[in-house]
Amino acid sequence: MFHKKSSKIAGAVAIVLAAAQIFTGCGFNSGSDTASSEGSSDSADSLNIMVWDGTWSEDMFTDFEDETGIKVNVSFISNTDEILTKLVNGSSDIDLIDLESAYVLPFVKNDLLAEIDHSKIPNEKNIDEKYRTMGADGDEDMKHLVIDMAPNYTTVVYNKETCPIEIKSLKDLADPALKGQVALVDSTISLYGAALVSLGYDAGSTNEDEIKEAQDLLMKIKENTKAFVGESAVPQLENGEVSCALCWDYPTLCNDSKDNWDKFGFVNLEGGCEYFAQYWAIPKNSKKVEEAEELINFICKPEEIAKSYTEWGLTPIISRDLIEQYLPDGYYDNPSISGMDYLYDDSWKIGVDDAQIDIMDKYYTELKGGE
Repeated sequence: MFHKKSSKIAGAVAIVLAAAQIFTGCGFNSGSDTASSEGSSDSADSLNIMVWDGTWSEDMFTDFEDETGIKVNVSFISNTDEILTKLVNGSSDIDLIDLESAYVLPFVKNDLLAEIDHSKIPNEKNIDEKYRTMGADGDEDMKHLVIDMAPNYTTVVYNKETCPIEIKSLKDLADPALKGQVALVDSTISLYGAALVSLGYDAGSTNEDEIKEAQDLLMKIKENTKAFVGESAVPQLENGEVSCALCWDYPTLCNDSKDNWDKFGFVNLEGGCEYFAQYWAIPKNSKKVEEAEELINFICKPEEIAKSYTEWGLTPIISRDLIEQYLPDGYYDNPSISGMDYLYDDSWKIGVDDAQIDIMDKYYTELKGGE
């Protein structure tokens, strides 16, 4: 499996951000939300972390515990909004989070993250330079971030055997030949950003006329859409329910089976594809900043992070000459690892913005009407 982006970025974010603006700077702390049923953030020998399921090896965390004596209590994220809510409410029980790039802006804007002392993470030098300096909207200089997962892209993935047309643009998904054969990610920014870009506009536009044009395009595509999908379009693609999908699942398909290497392809969409990445970030209220930095440093060891890659088939962020010896033979033959890098040059990325979300949500409700 691969990174699971938040299944839906919707109006709830704006509500949480409004609350954040009230509480920021007021010393608000609601007390003891717990990130895990095991351990306590008051314990000097434990860390509470929140990560995406299907990305990190349990053996890697066990190795850290054996080496340091610090127990790692892991809980899994269902969507990033829940972390935002916890931190806005003053929780100090989360010590490290696996933060998706689209959310970095509101977390930094609302002063929810601690600055990271990169000198305490010497193993960060093992990260390939093209990733090590790859910041996110809201923290381009990576004062609060350490990249933990290589970029992935939201693009059209298609079945080479069954897709009846050549797809070059998102607009092609409105072709009547694709009636009943399309799946779409259930993510506001991904949908409207891709539609805006395909029309020649900025993915972060707050121009309502431009967003209305994007809506018109998405309504046409909806006529061909078999399913809106949350975490993954893999089942629909693999079982033949759809022949193409706007999704982030090409790496997952490739990691599921080598048979999928030749069966499915991806499109470098006209105007570019949505780029996103994952970062380690430490909540500002954490009482374990140094221990969290120690864990990040440990994970940056090639022999340790390789355990996660071997288990889940992820694209390595560690320089190839340092990590390849710890990976299965032929690991880099996977086309999602060897073949997607070129998408970065044309890609687009934006951060969650409540002004844009407010406009998009109105149209998103209309788009999903009748679902």
